[in-house]
Amino acid sequence: MARNEGTPASKNGYPEKEVEQNVDGNEHLQDFTTLVLRHRTLLLALKRQARPDRGSVAKKKLSCAEYSIRKRIVSWQPTSEYEARLKLEHLAGYILATGNALDPTDIDAICQSVGEYL
Repeated sequence: MARNEGTPASKNGYPEKEVEQNVDGNEHLQDFTTLVLRHRTLLLALKRQARPDRGSVAKKKLSCAEYSIRKRIVSWQPTSEYEARLKLEHLAGYILATGNALDPTDIDAICQSVGEYL
């Protein structure tokens, strides 16, 4: 199969991901969706951890990484109504999926960040 000559290939032969820098802010949204995807991946990894070894180093590292990314999502400043709704949708899904509540300070930060769009 011939490779598209216009698309640069990485070492594994797949096209490298190009960063789009559009005037309408798509690069910003792409970064936010990457954060959300990483957060979901970490939540799934935590769920798959065996319950008997709750004190495992791997689980603690996953928990710390999940907390860090969740805090980044909470503090994310949306640039549009769409992004504000995406942020709220993800965090609502987090609460429903895990049963964990957000801190009152997190809720205040979320409300302030999306307030101008809703």
